Amino acid sequence: MLEDLQTLRKQVDVIDYQILKVLSERVAICRKIGEHKKQQGLPIRDHSREKEVYDKVKDIAVEFQLNPTQIELLYREIVNICSDIQK
Repeated sequence: MLEDLQTLRKQVDVIDYQILKVLSERVAICRKIGEHKKQQGLPIRDHSREKEVYDKVKDIAVEFQLNPTQIELLYREIVNICSDIQK
């Protein structure tokens, strides 16, 4: 039983690594977006785009049987991280 728990935890560790790797890729793309915004004189925050992202991830959350409110909160933090690196 303990071995099963350890195996499951190792699987979670692998998934956590994958999540952070993909998050790092997202941040890198957002840096490039920030550069384009600066060149074009656009504001860092685009509230209509943010709403679009939140709506989309909430729909996907339902599809994967996740709590859409919790996923929106998670994505609000991700968007904040990405906005901060664009400054």
